[in-house]
Amino acid sequence: MIQLRARRRNVLLAAVAGIIGSGCFGYYQPITADLEGRRVQLSLNDAGSALLAPQLGPSVADVQGILKDDSAGVYGVSVLGITRRDGQENSWRGERVPIPRTVVNSVMERRFSRTRTVLFVVGSAIGIAATKRAFGGAGGSNAPGPSPGQPPGGK
Repeated sequence: MIQLRARRRNVLLAAVAGIIGSGCFGYYQPITADLEGRRVQLSLNDAGSALLAPQLGPSVADVQGILKDDSAGVYGVSVLGITRRDGQENSWRGERVPIPRTVVNSVMERRFSRTRTVLFVVGSAIGIAATKRAFGGAGGSNAPGPSPGQPPGGK
């Protein structure tokens, strides 16, 4: 019985550690001006969407990737994904695309979000506790009462 409790505790701790370790990320205003080597999201204006359509495809609203260089009025981005104006997302494999600064509405930096992570962990813990409470009652071979197929109180 004690081993079962210790095992359950270890499984729960491993699950919580995994959730915390994976964390939640979001795109925020940059803290510093130097973003080279960091993961960024560039929001394109209409002219940028049209100009970059041959490289990125039609109707691109946002470009996510790693900023490789920022020089001569052009962002050099290793593209990891795009979001179209209709909300459709597509993954990329790090292809490098030059994006002129003049076609970018905003630049956001991808960072760890403590608030989102805490809310996710708390919500997960509540869900685990509720599931345990709903399904963790008496049952199985150690439950009191007659065996299956045996009449109550009888032999």
